[in-house]
Amino acid sequence: MTEPNKLPPSDLSRDVPSHQPAAGGIAARARASAAPQYLTALNPEQREAVETLDGPVLVLAGAGTGKTRVLTSRIAHILSTGRARPHEILSVTFTNKAAREMKHRLGQMLGQAVEGMPWLGTFHSIGGRILRYHAELVQLKSNFTVLDVDDQIRLLKQLLQAENIDDKRWPARMLAGLIDGWKNRGLTPSQVPAGEAAVFGNGKGGKLYASYQERLKILNAADFGDLLLENIR
Repeated sequence: MTEPNKLPPSDLSRDVPSHQPAAGGIAARARASAAPQYLTALNPEQREAVETLDGPVLVLAGAGTGKTRVLTSRIAHILSTGRARPHEILSVTFTNKAAREMKHRLGQMLGQAVEGMPWLGTFHSIGGRILRYHAELVQLKSNFTVLDVDDQIRLLKQLLQAENIDDKRWPARMLAGLIDGWKNRGLTPSQVPAGEAAVFGNGKGGKLYASYQERLKILNAADFGDLLLENIR
Protein backbone atom coordinates (compact mmCIF):
# COMPACT_ATOMS: atom_id res chain seq x y z
CA MET A 1 0.00 0.00 0.00
CA THR A 2 1.23 3.49 -0.80
CA GLU A 3 2.59 5.28 2.27
CA PRO A 4 0.24 8.22 2.98
CA ASN A 5 1.58 11.72 3.08
CA LYS A 6 1.69 12.75 6.74
CA LEU A 7 1.03 16.31 7.81
CA PRO A 8 2.15 17.79 11.15
CA PRO A 9 -0.78 17.63 13.61
CA SER A 10 0.28 20.54 15.77
CA ASP A 11 0.00 23.20 13.04
CA LEU A 12 -3.29 22.21 11.40
CA SER A 13 -5.42 24.76 13.25
CA ARG A 14 -3.03 27.68 12.88
CA ASP A 15 -4.71 30.87 11.66
CA VAL A 16 -4.40 31.88 8.05
CA PRO A 17 -1.65 34.51 7.82
CA SER A 18 -3.02 37.96 7.05
CA HIS A 19 -0.11 38.88 4.80
CA GLN A 20 1.78 36.93 2.17
CA PRO A 21 5.56 36.76 2.69
CA ALA A 22 7.62 39.06 0.49
CA ALA A 23 9.23 36.09 -1.26
CA GLY A 24 7.34 35.35 -4.44
CA GLY A 25 6.20 38.93 -4.95
CA ILE A 26 3.52 39.60 -7.56
CA ALA A 27 3.35 35.97 -8.71
CA ALA A 28 2.55 34.71 -5.21
CA ARG A 29 -0.14 37.35 -4.73
CA ALA A 30 -1.64 36.53 -8.11
CA ARG A 31 -1.90 32.85 -7.22
CA ALA A 32 -3.54 33.70 -3.91
CA SER A 33 -6.08 36.04 -5.49
CA ALA A 34 -6.98 33.44 -8.10
CA ALA A 35 -7.51 30.68 -5.52
CA PRO A 36 -11.03 29.24 -5.20
CA GLN A 37 -12.98 30.44 -2.17
CA TYR A 38 -12.76 27.06 -0.43
CA LEU A 39 -8.95 27.44 -0.37
CA THR A 40 -8.70 31.01 0.87
CA ALA A 41 -9.99 30.14 4.36
CA LEU A 42 -7.30 27.50 4.92
CA ASN A 43 -3.96 27.88 6.64
CA PRO A 44 -0.84 26.56 4.84
CA GLU A 45 -0.93 23.10 6.44
CA GLN A 46 -4.64 22.67 5.73
CA ARG A 47 -4.16 23.83 2.16
CA GLU A 48 -1.32 21.36 1.66
CA ALA A 49 -3.63 18.53 2.75
CA VAL A 50 -6.35 19.73 0.36
CA GLU A 51 -4.14 20.23 -2.68
CA THR A 52 -2.04 17.05 -2.34
CA LEU A 53 -3.86 14.74 -4.75
CA ASP A 54 -1.14 12.25 -5.68
CA GLY A 55 -1.68 9.37 -3.27
CA PRO A 56 -3.38 9.16 0.13
CA VAL A 57 -3.09 11.85 2.79
CA LEU A 58 -3.18 11.16 6.54
CA VAL A 59 -4.27 14.10 8.71
CA LEU A 60 -3.60 13.77 12.44
CA ALA A 61 -5.09 16.56 14.53
CA GLY A 62 -7.06 17.16 17.70
CA ALA A 63 -10.68 18.20 18.16
CA GLY A 64 -11.66 21.57 16.75
CA THR A 65 -8.58 21.96 14.56
CA GLY A 66 -10.37 21.96 11.22
CA LYS A 67 -10.33 18.32 10.10
CA THR A 68 -13.86 18.51 8.70
CA ARG A 69 -13.02 21.73 6.88
CA VAL A 70 -9.97 20.06 5.35
CA LEU A 71 -11.95 17.01 4.27
CA THR A 72 -14.81 18.97 2.70
CA SER A 73 -12.38 21.35 1.00
CA ARG A 74 -10.40 18.40 -0.33
CA ILE A 75 -13.57 16.89 -1.81
CA ALA A 76 -14.46 20.24 -3.39
CA HIS A 77 -10.93 20.50 -4.80
CA ILE A 78 -11.02 16.99 -6.26
CA LEU A 79 -14.32 17.78 -7.99
CA SER A 80 -13.38 21.27 -9.18
CA THR A 81 -10.13 20.01 -10.71
CA GLY A 82 -11.91 17.22 -12.56
CA ARG A 83 -10.20 14.38 -10.68
CA ALA A 84 -13.58 12.74 -10.02
CA ARG A 85 -17.31 13.20 -10.49
CA PRO A 86 -19.69 13.59 -7.53
CA HIS A 87 -20.94 9.98 -7.65
CA GLU A 88 -17.35 8.72 -7.57
CA ILE A 89 -16.56 10.27 -4.18
CA LEU A 90 -16.74 8.05 -1.08
CA SER A 91 -16.92 10.00 2.19
CA VAL A 92 -17.68 8.01 5.34
CA THR A 93 -18.46 9.20 8.88
CA PHE A 94 -19.25 7.45 12.16
CA THR A 95 -22.38 9.42 13.10
CA ASN A 96 -25.45 10.78 11.34
CA LYS A 97 -24.68 14.21 12.80
CA ALA A 98 -21.24 14.23 11.19
CA ALA A 99 -22.70 13.09 7.86
CA ARG A 100 -25.29 15.89 7.94
CA GLU A 101 -22.60 18.44 8.78
CA MET A 102 -20.43 17.17 5.94
CA LYS A 103 -23.29 17.41 3.45
CA HIS A 104 -24.24 20.89 4.67
CA ARG A 105 -20.70 22.22 4.26
CA LEU A 106 -20.30 20.65 0.84
CA GLY A 107 -23.66 22.11 -0.17
CA GLN A 108 -22.34 25.57 0.66
CA MET A 109 -19.26 24.92 -1.47
CA LEU A 110 -20.75 22.95 -4.36
CA GLY A 111 -24.42 23.89 -4.48
CA GLN A 112 -26.70 21.26 -6.04
CA ALA A 113 -23.74 19.06 -6.98
CA VAL A 114 -23.79 17.63 -3.45
CA GLU A 115 -27.10 15.92 -4.28
CA GLY A 116 -25.19 13.79 -6.77
CA MET A 117 -23.03 12.26 -4.02
CA PRO A 118 -24.77 8.99 -3.00
CA TRP A 119 -21.67 7.68 -1.22
CA LEU A 120 -21.56 10.36 1.47
CA GLY A 121 -22.87 9.01 4.78
CA THR A 122 -22.25 6.81 7.79
CA PHE A 123 -20.63 3.39 7.64
CA HIS A 124 -24.05 1.80 8.21
CA SER A 125 -25.95 3.89 5.65
CA ILE A 126 -23.36 3.24 2.95
CA GLY A 127 -23.15 -0.42 3.92
CA GLY A 128 -26.93 -0.67 3.61
CA ARG A 129 -26.88 0.95 0.18
CA ILE A 130 -24.24 -1.48 -1.07
CA LEU A 131 -26.16 -4.39 0.43
CA ARG A 132 -29.36 -3.43 -1.39
CA TYR A 133 -27.44 -3.38 -4.68
CA HIS A 134 -26.13 -6.89 -4.07
CA ALA A 135 -28.74 -8.38 -1.74
CA GLU A 136 -29.08 -11.61 -3.70
CA LEU A 137 -25.46 -12.48 -2.91
CA VAL A 138 -26.38 -12.88 0.76
CA GLN A 139 -29.79 -14.52 0.25
CA LEU A 140 -31.80 -11.33 0.67
CA LYS A 141 -34.06 -9.27 -1.58
CA SER A 142 -33.27 -5.64 -2.33
CA ASN A 143 -36.31 -4.48 -0.33
CA PHE A 144 -35.13 -6.14 2.90
CA THR A 145 -36.17 -4.62 6.23
CA VAL A 146 -33.65 -3.30 8.75
CA LEU A 147 -34.73 -4.33 12.24
CA ASP A 148 -34.54 -1.84 15.07
CA VAL A 149 -33.48 -2.92 18.56
CA ASP A 150 -37.03 -3.68 19.73
CA ASP A 151 -37.69 -5.93 16.72
CA GLN A 152 -34.37 -7.67 17.31
CA ILE A 153 -35.19 -8.35 20.97
CA ARG A 154 -38.63 -9.74 20.11
CA LEU A 155 -37.13 -12.12 17.57
CA LEU A 156 -34.46 -13.30 20.00
CA LYS A 157 -37.08 -13.91 22.70
CA GLN A 158 -38.90 -16.22 20.29
CA LEU A 159 -35.69 -18.16 19.69
CA LEU A 160 -34.98 -18.43 23.42
CA GLN A 161 -38.48 -19.76 24.00
CA ALA A 162 -38.05 -22.33 21.22
CA GLU A 163 -34.86 -23.57 22.94
CA ASN A 164 -36.54 -23.62 26.39
CA ILE A 165 -34.03 -21.11 27.74
CA ASP A 166 -35.08 -19.01 30.74
CA ASP A 167 -35.28 -15.42 29.49
CA LYS A 168 -34.91 -14.10 33.04
CA ARG A 169 -31.62 -15.88 33.60
CA TRP A 170 -30.45 -15.40 30.03
CA PRO A 171 -32.03 -12.12 28.80
CA ALA A 172 -32.56 -11.57 25.08
CA ARG A 173 -30.89 -8.18 25.42
CA MET A 174 -27.71 -9.89 26.66
CA LEU A 175 -27.74 -12.20 23.63
CA ALA A 176 -28.32 -9.20 21.36
CA GLY A 177 -25.22 -7.56 22.82
CA LEU A 178 -23.13 -10.68 22.23
CA ILE A 179 -24.32 -11.01 18.64
CA ASP A 180 -23.70 -7.33 17.96
CA GLY A 181 -20.18 -7.66 19.35
CA TRP A 182 -19.47 -10.70 17.17
CA LYS A 183 -20.75 -8.91 14.09
CA ASN A 184 -18.67 -5.82 14.83
CA ARG A 185 -15.65 -8.11 14.87
CA GLY A 186 -16.65 -9.58 11.51
CA LEU A 187 -17.52 -13.00 12.94
CA THR A 188 -20.22 -15.18 11.35
CA PRO A 189 -21.84 -17.89 13.54
CA SER A 190 -19.34 -20.52 12.41
CA GLN A 191 -16.41 -18.22 13.25
CA VAL A 192 -17.35 -17.44 16.86
CA PRO A 193 -14.80 -19.05 19.23
CA ALA A 194 -16.34 -21.97 21.12
CA GLY A 195 -15.44 -20.44 24.46
CA GLU A 196 -17.33 -17.24 23.66
CA ALA A 197 -20.35 -19.04 22.25
CA ALA A 198 -20.59 -21.12 25.43
CA VAL A 199 -21.04 -18.17 27.79
CA PHE A 200 -24.75 -17.81 27.00
CA GLY A 201 -27.69 -20.15 27.45
CA ASN A 202 -25.81 -23.14 28.84
CA GLY A 203 -23.51 -23.28 25.84
CA LYS A 204 -26.12 -22.44 23.19
CA GLY A 205 -24.90 -18.96 22.26
CA GLY A 206 -23.44 -20.04 18.93
CA LYS A 207 -26.50 -22.07 18.00
CA LEU A 208 -28.79 -19.16 18.84
CA TYR A 209 -26.69 -16.80 16.73
CA ALA A 210 -26.96 -19.18 13.78
CA SER A 211 -30.72 -19.59 14.29
CA TYR A 212 -31.12 -15.83 14.49
CA GLN A 213 -29.33 -15.33 11.18
CA GLU A 214 -31.43 -18.03 9.53
CA ARG A 215 -34.63 -16.40 10.78
CA LEU A 216 -33.50 -13.03 9.44
CA LYS A 217 -33.09 -14.53 5.97
CA ILE A 218 -36.58 -16.05 6.14
CA LEU A 219 -38.01 -12.67 7.12
CA ASN A 220 -35.97 -10.86 4.42
CA ALA A 221 -34.49 -8.73 7.17
CA ALA A 222 -31.15 -7.55 8.51
CA ASP A 223 -30.02 -5.83 11.68
CA PHE A 224 -27.57 -2.93 11.97
CA GLY A 225 -24.65 -5.29 12.42
CA ASP A 226 -25.50 -7.02 9.14
CA LEU A 227 -25.15 -3.74 7.26
CA LEU A 228 -21.43 -4.05 7.93
CA LEU A 229 -20.91 -7.80 8.31
CA GLU A 230 -22.64 -8.81 5.07
CA ASN A 231 -20.42 -6.42 3.13
CA ILE A 232 -17.15 -7.97 4.28
CA ARG A 233 -17.78 -11.68 4.67
